[in-house]
Amino acid sequence: MADICVIGGTRFFGKRLVHRLLGDGHRVTLVNRGITPDPFGDKVERLVADATDTASLTTAVASSRFDAVVHQMCYSPRTAVAACEAFGDRAGKFVLTSSMEVYNADTFRWEIPAPPMSAFARESELDPADYRYDLDLPWDDEGFLWPNYGEGKRQAEAAMTSQAAVPVAIARIAHVLDANEDFTGRVQFHVDHLREGREILAHANPGKTSLVPATEAAAFLAWLATNEVEGPVNAAAPEPVNVYDVLAAFEEAVGRKATVVEQESPSGDDLSPYSCPADFGMSVDKAAELGFAFRPAADWLPELAAAAVKES
Repeated sequence: MADICVIGGTRFFGKRLVHRLLGDGHRVTLVNRGITPDPFGDKVERLVADATDTASLTTAVASSRFDAVVHQMCYSPRTAVAACEAFGDRAGKFVLTSSMEVYNADTFRWEIPAPPMSAFARESELDPADYRYDLDLPWDDEGFLWPNYGEGKRQAEAAMTSQAAVPVAIARIAHVLDANEDFTGRVQFHVDHLREGREILAHANPGKTSLVPATEAAAFLAWLATNEVEGPVNAAAPEPVNVYDVLAAFEEAVGRKATVVEQESPSGDDLSPYSCPADFGMSVDKAAELGFAFRPAADWLPELAAAAVKES
C-alpha cells in the first residue's frame, strides 16, 4: 500500500486514476482548488490549493509526505517548478501527465526548432533533459497558455526533469477516449453525426494516429506511480488507426453507415477530430519492454462505441 497524491483527479481519466488507485488498496490524497465535486466521499483525503501557485501549494502540502505525486494539472514550466518547490524531497517520485502533442512539429514556438521525429515517435526523439524552458513567458494568461498547449507540456517536462529533487516519470498520453466522461466531445461527435446522417469531413488519404481508452490511461498512470520507472514513456494502443477505423466501430454501434467526404484542407464543425492530414502517433515499444502492455484499439473501440451510444 502506498500513499499517493493526485493533483487534480476530479474529471476525465483523473477520476478513473483515483478509482484505480483506491481499488488497488492505496491511500489517496487529492490536491485541487476544491471547486469541482468528486465522487470519492471519505475514501480520500483532500487538500485545497492552487497548483499553479507555489505559496498556495507549499502551504497545503507542508506537513505531508507521499510515495508518489501524480500531477494531472501541469500545463507549463511554472506549474512544474511550483510542484518541485512545494514537495521538495517529500515525494518519492513525480509522475507528470503529458501528451502526444509534445511530438507535434507544428506546435514548436519561439524559434525552437522541432527535432527530427518519426511519424510514430519514440521517447528518445524528444529528451526533456535537453529541452529549454522559459518561466517568464505569460503562462498565467489562458489566452496564451491553451494556444501553446504542446509547447507548455514540453517545457513542463523539461522544468520538472531539471528541478525535481526526486525521480520523474513522464506519461506521454495519446488521444484519450471515454464513453462516460467525454468532456472533449470527440466521441459524441461521431455518435451524433451518424445518428443524424450528417456528412463527416476527413482529410484526403487520412493518416493514422494513436488512441488510448481512459481506463488504460488511468491504469498506466497508476503503474508509473508504483513502479521504479523514470523518464518519458508513451501511452497508446500499439497499432495506430485512421478515421475509418474509428468510424467502423461507431457505425456498428449506431447501426448506420457514415457518409465521409474527403477534402484536401477540411475545416469546420463536421471535421472528424480523429482525421489527420498525415500519420502522427507514437511507438509504445518502451512501455512493452518495461512491462506494461496496452491493448490494440480493435479490442476496445467497439465496446467503447457501444457504451457511448448507450450513454447518449
